[in-house]
Amino acid sequence: MVSSVPPRARRIGATLARWAASASLAAAGVAALQAPPPWPWVGVGAVVLGVVSLMLRYRIHRRERSAAETRIEQLEADQLEVSRSRYLYGSLLSSLPVGVVAVQSGQVVYANPAAIEVLGERVTQAGAPMPGAVREVIEEAVAGRSSSGRFSQGLPRRVMEVAARPVGEGLVLLHLSDITERSRIDRMRQDFVIAASHELKTPVAAIKAAAETVLLALEEDHDVVSSFSGRILDNAVRMSRTVSDLLDLSRLESGILPLEACDLAEVVGEVVERFVTARPSIEWDAEPTQVMGNPSYLALACRNLLENAVRHTQEDGRIRVAIAAAEGEATVVVTDNGTGIPSDELPRIFERFYRVDAARSRATGGTGLGLAIVKHVADLHDGRIEVESRLGQGSTFRLRIPVRPPL
Repeated sequence: MVSSVPPRARRIGATLARWAASASLAAAGVAALQAPPPWPWVGVGAVVLGVVSLMLRYRIHRRERSAAETRIEQLEADQLEVSRSRYLYGSLLSSLPVGVVAVQSGQVVYANPAAIEVLGERVTQAGAPMPGAVREVIEEAVAGRSSSGRFSQGLPRRVMEVAARPVGEGLVLLHLSDITERSRIDRMRQDFVIAASHELKTPVAAIKAAAETVLLALEEDHDVVSSFSGRILDNAVRMSRTVSDLLDLSRLESGILPLEACDLAEVVGEVVERFVTARPSIEWDAEPTQVMGNPSYLALACRNLLENAVRHTQEDGRIRVAIAAAEGEATVVVTDNGTGIPSDELPRIFERFYRVDAARSRATGGTGLGLAIVKHVADLHDGRIEVESRLGQGSTFRLRIPVRPPL
């Protein structure tokens, strides 16, 4: 019959029995000392054996106790190390900006705060709802295949990317990352390519049609040849401006912009002088203003602001350029009393290829990239571009650049 006494109780009972036997031997020896001979001699032997046995038992007990204490200390140290490692790994996973989820046999067993923010607080509960893309990648990973997918949720909409990898023994590791900004940039890139293609396609088609007409009329109608030759030239110039502005934008977007100490009034003054030749009515007012900037790109920004003002202001209209410095900022102010901009169009005027009046802009040689270039120049100088405008009354653009001491 199997004993129902626990093993630990049996070990304690056996130890106590051995101690009791040793003590009983010594006690019997003491009793024999008081008996008639020859029992006293037997009693002396029993007492000696009992005492020696007790001493040995004590030494063995101390050793066993010391070993047990050592094992307990080692176990406590190991447990503390495991707790520290668990806390460290938990802290690291909790501080990650991406979501991490562990799935065991189809059930979520761990989710860090970033994952809970996306999937909800109930994600670790059985039957918790999940986006379809997440369920699909989990099923693929359970089947032993790494997979990934995308889904969107929330307002404003967030685009999330989820990737799953099988780890082994039914465990699947999920990785969630927010790719909203990346998706936005990808869409902007696609829109830019479409817009650039459209802008270049139009003058190329016009050049092709005009060139074909010139070939047909070359020997018969010199007036037609002259007219269409002018169209070819105009569209070639327009295409050249578009390509030039695209190259300027590409260089600005590279983010490499060497700065140097320069006089903003001198940089802008040279730009204004070129415009005054064709538009003597332009007013100019500035005092020497030292800034840390890139003279070429500051001149490019000011040129685009002036071109914009000239393009949308009548010949007898008023255009004024001024430079002011206050509170650590140098400001280039370009004011005109031209056509102005509708208030609902203002938020979009710094987008690439965006035109308030597309037909008028193309007719006057605009590429739709000028104000986008101005904004890039401002950003790369840690500055900003501001605009105030009223339809039919004109516009005021302010390019603000921090005044920094020479490095």
